[in-house]
Amino acid sequence: MNKTNEITATDNDDLLKGLVTLGCRVDRVEGAVLVSLPDDYGDFIFERLGNWLYVGTTFLAPDETEDSDHLGALDRFLLELQHRNLGCRFSYDDAGYLSIGAELNPKQQTPQEVFEIMDQISFICDVCFPLCEQILNDGELPSDAEVDTAFGVSEKLH
Repeated sequence: MNKTNEITATDNDDLLKGLVTLGCRVDRVEGAVLVSLPDDYGDFIFERLGNWLYVGTTFLAPDETEDSDHLGALDRFLLELQHRNLGCRFSYDDAGYLSIGAELNPKQQTPQEVFEIMDQISFICDVCFPLCEQILNDGELPSDAEVDTAFGVSEKLH
């Protein structure tokens, strides 16, 4: 991809200017707005949906899942994760990429709140990737206790 039109703090979008102030890198690539957290190489796509804002990133590429016979188990696991109130959702796009993202209403579209949701999504990706690899490799769904441990949830909360 050819990155062009890097956005600076002088751009006319207050949200993007605020994210740049918080240390994020903001780029426009082929008409899309991509934002990266400081010290993170993953890009989040920003897509306006009316007054709402979708913020998402690729979680798994098709080549990471194509050799597995356990995609049904992966889908079940991701659906179960969404019911844990992660604040975001998993979805497949037309090209078969699995993404994780969140829709933000206008009141949530402050630089600090968007930064926090991007940080939350990055955390969820880091925690879920090894669990998803396990499923893709052997088809075994992690137990609730394994998921809780991965997310750092204490048994005392149950």
